[in-house]
Amino acid sequence: MQVGRDTRVHLATAAAAFTVLSLLPIALSGSAPSHTAAGLHDLSLGALADASVGILPRSNELFAAFQYDRGQVFGTYVQFAYDATNGTITSLVGLSGTTPVQYARSVEIAGFAPQSSAEANGSTFVAQGYLVTVTAHDDPTALVEIHSDMARTVAIELPASTTDVLLHSAPGSWPASSVSYNVGQEQARFLLGAGSFSVSGTRLIARMAESDLLVFKSVPPRAVNKAEWRVLLDAISAGHVVAELDLVATSRGQWIQNVVQYRIGVEAWALAVTPGRAAVQVDSLLPGGAVVLLAFDSATMPFSAPAQLKIRVNGAEVNRTENSFELFLTSELRAPDAWYSVLQFPGTVLALYLPALAAVSIEIASSPSVPTNTGFDVGSQVAMIAALALVSAAAARMLRRRDE
Repeated sequence: MQVGRDTRVHLATAAAAFTVLSLLPIALSGSAPSHTAAGLHDLSLGALADASVGILPRSNELFAAFQYDRGQVFGTYVQFAYDATNGTITSLVGLSGTTPVQYARSVEIAGFAPQSSAEANGSTFVAQGYLVTVTAHDDPTALVEIHSDMARTVAIELPASTTDVLLHSAPGSWPASSVSYNVGQEQARFLLGAGSFSVSGTRLIARMAESDLLVFKSVPPRAVNKAEWRVLLDAISAGHVVAELDLVATSRGQWIQNVVQYRIGVEAWALAVTPGRAAVQVDSLLPGGAVVLLAFDSATMPFSAPAQLKIRVNGAEVNRTENSFELFLTSELRAPDAWYSVLQFPGTVLALYLPALAAVSIEIASSPSVPTNTGFDVGSQVAMIAALALVSAAAARMLRRRDE
């Protein structure tokens, strides 16, 4: 009987001790760094294990993925019909959720002769013709590019409800001509690099030069910060912004991307993209400096404080400017050093000024933010442990008395 009683006492004590030990992590959890967010982030990246450059398994705040089915191009942000026989785009629509905005009734390229089958690949739809390429991007601005290696005309029919059509010409600069207009409360713009526009009501004629680029871009429908988006369109129209890279890390060193060149003769591409780090290359023989947009989703490049982000250009650290969005993008760009600004757009969007564009290596890094301590202080933790110990000891004595 004594042996039985001793055994039960030891078991009760062990059970009480186990109770204390099992509750210690709970008592200490207030001061320990939380790994929940990191775990969830790793899980989301693991779900994209089969992703690769140019293939988009899901939508994000920067861009999405097209589907192409018998002349119909469907995207999260962009939809239109495409005639593969003559390269004509009809009913170009931008989307914000379930809200559609028709930006163009038709875009017809003179002398388009198909050279290969049109296809959708992730965020881009590409149609190749003789000396001309049409590229649409499934991003919130409903971006469309037409690259031509010969002089030709492009006829554009705007919606009947179009208002405030404004033609701007700047011969000899890039872009040389642009047309802005409104559809309801939404604004859109066509930009022509070297050629010229003519306007008759809601009909535009773009006369493209021998080597030219025609770009369509809009303010995203129902955007909450429309003024900033308009400033960005102004910056592109002024030739200040020459390229854009939208980058989202997936897993195993892979990433998905949406890449745009707003000027012929400028190349920009990603070398590596992982959570918290990216390496990008820019190259051009064009003289002078310009701005390159680098956009990441919040998981790829977190940003909550200026000190969290570090950018290097050709090995030298770049300073961040506190100038306003408008001053940064519309002032004359003649600074001798690189600098950058964080724009107020979804995700982490950087406007990076480069004083020269030849053989530029760019490194971007985001350090993790320091977790705040919102749990118990040290005194509270000690008191909690002591209270648990007393409760366990009392439980052991009670079990011993019952046995006696």
